[in-house]
Formats: sequence, structure tokens, C-alpha cells
Amino acid sequence: MIAVAMPSDIADLLVAEGLAIRPGGRGSTAEIVVVGFSALNATISLLQGPDTFLRLTELVRNNFGRSRGVTVEIKANGDSVTIEIPGDADVVSVAHRVREVLLGDDE
Repeated sequence: MIAVAMPSDIADLLVAEGLAIRPGGRGSTAEIVVVGFSALNATISLLQGPDTFLRLTELVRNNFGRSRGVTVEIKANGDSVTIEIPGDADVVSVAHRVREVLLGDDE
């Protein structure tokens, strides 16, 4: 599991879908920030199931940037990485990049 702080709307949906649990981790926590939006954050423990990162990416795009896209900043493993999620993005490839950053597999 990965402890991640993210907009609470997204966290609530992931928990409801069984892709994350509360409470979040007590150790180091990654953070997902949606650039240009103010949102309350919630920390959850993100489960590493086969659809978790794909659904996370879909929820961020659909809730914050369906038509024009959205930029997220992911702070994890001592790094800060900015990822663009265009409204017409290939969500699978973006989800793969999100997974790499959160798990520290960033190359």
C-alpha cells in the first residue's frame, strides 16, 4: 500500500470503489496536487491492484479536467514530478507514468 494525500473527492471515490482504505499511512506520504485547483486533502492508503492507478488517473481527469485537461504534481520518494493529463489523453499510458512516480520506478 502507498500512503497518498490527494483531493478528498478523489480519495472518497477510491475508498468507495475498494481501491484504497482509510486511515492513510503513518510514515512517509506521497502527495498528488491538482495544479490550479484548491481542494481539501485526505490521506488514504492506495492499494496496488491492477486497476488502481488507471482509475485514479481517470478520476482526476474526469473531476478536474475532462474537456481541457489537467496538470498534476506528484511529490513522492523525495522528487516532485509534473504530469499533464490532456482531456483526450490515452489514460492507460498516463496511469503507467503515475504508477512509476508513486512507486519510485521513475526512470
